[in-house]
Amino acid sequence: MSIVAIDGVRWTNDRVTHVRWGNIDELTANWTTVPKVVDVDRVVKVLEKGELVRTVFKLGGRSYLGPQVSSIPYANGHIGIETSFEEGRIEKTLEDLPSV
Repeated sequence: MSIVAIDGVRWTNDRVTHVRWGNIDELTANWTTVPKVVDVDRVVKVLEKGELVRTVFKLGGRSYLGPQVSSIPYANGHIGIETSFEEGRIEKTLEDLPSV
């Protein structure tokens, strides 16, 4: 099954403004489309539709799916993204992804 995954982020003032993403095979963690850089608003729209968005990390040349991504409202009305994970689990976050 193919899902959307993020493997890189661009930060501005402690906020993600862009991501590198594409479709990835959930079982193999291999890309099924070429990842491209898009505005974070595209991710928010996909999340609003109820679609699953995950992070993906490289370790030792192999890709591994990371935590899910969820939307987060900011005080100024802007909606951004963050990783969501189970309480008590140690997971990688958006801060651990490479810059794009």
